[in-house]
Amino acid sequence: MRILILDLLAERIEFGHGGNIEMIKPFTDFNSEIEVFLVTPQYETDTQFERLELKKIKKGNVPNWDDDVEFKSEFSDVIDGTIVKFIRIFTPVGKVGDISKWVDEHNFSCVFCSGSRRNVSQPEQWMINAKNLLMGTILAKKPLLGICFGHQLLAETLGGNVTRSSKRTDAVYNLKLTNLGSKDPLFDGLSNNGEGPITLYTHQDHVVNISTDQKIIIELLGSSKHCKNAAIRARVDDELLPVWGVQFHPEASKARINRSYDLGHITLEEKESFNREHDGAQVLENFSRIVHLKS
Repeated sequence: MRILILDLLAERIEFGHGGNIEMIKPFTDFNSEIEVFLVTPQYETDTQFERLELKKIKKGNVPNWDDDVEFKSEFSDVIDGTIVKFIRIFTPVGKVGDISKWVDEHNFSCVFCSGSRRNVSQPEQWMINAKNLLMGTILAKKPLLGICFGHQLLAETLGGNVTRSSKRTDAVYNLKLTNLGSKDPLFDGLSNNGEGPITLYTHQDHVVNISTDQKIIIELLGSSKHCKNAAIRARVDDELLPVWGVQFHPEASKARINRSYDLGHITLEEKESFNREHDGAQVLENFSRIVHLKS
């Protein structure tokens, strides 16, 4: 099995690589070996030419890498008995149609777009390549899950709008599902007596508008008390695509939060705001089942 991650929090030990492990963990139920390809467009240079090889990236190609975290081109881990090989590669650069073929030809079972310390409301050049990769994935009809920043970038890629709030949100809230959201397999088994999934948020940018005037339509699946467009899914005509964006962080397990606090990466106030248990692990498990059934 092959999984592609836009690894946009690569500099964070727990919420970055640790978060990636939480995303991958449910897939170990179905696979004895997994290849995880990581792309970090936020660090790359020389992106003005077509680059559609599945080629490992070297430290010299990412001069902006955060040296607080060791750079590794390739490394392995054993997750719940499954051998997982992580490989950092160049971000594919080219026309969206060619990127779509690249995603399909390299047999990626699914794609994740992680959170980031950057902001969609404060655009940077590398985000263009990230958006093209998301659109290529959508055209290839591969399962895609955008998380927090990834959710916002997905929405903007499909014509939505992202703005910055006057204050950030660090909290755990229930996700109020729409009629469509209550039937969506991503939230299977998470009605919580009609209250909806319990979801963890840490962000300041918000998706404030979802466009419905183009071929790929964004459907609303759920809202939280502070964020209207907290869960979305893409659709073309009458076909719901396997493409989701969630403003919350399903990968932020309690163990990762505690470890981040111990490392000094989050404050005590932030840690305490996340004390309530949430349903992120089940959301990721549901996504893995969707991918497995589609494979």
